[in-house]
Amino acid sequence: METINTALCSYGLSGRVFHAPFIDWHPGFQLAGSWKRSKKLMQENYPRVKSYPSLEALLTDEKVKLVVVNTPISTHYDYTKQALLADKYVI
Repeated sequence: METINTALCSYGLSGRVFHAPFIDWHPGFQLAGSWKRSKKLMQENYPRVKSYPSLEALLTDEKVKLVVVNTPISTHYDYTKQALLADKYVI
């Protein structure tokens, strides 16, 4: 089975508690990393993942196939649209 390389748009509460643990645990997914503007907290729990400095950097990573838009509601439309235009699957 091919794994789906997945990146998070945020590693706050939802990323840390819900999304990253499931993606890391499930054999069908590979946790690629997260967009982090400041602290690089994801590497403390998942040292092998990337920390993307911008949404654009995350979206231009050809290895990333699925993007989890787990950011504030006001950003969902814009980030989802950008991800879809970058030919990514989106949750």
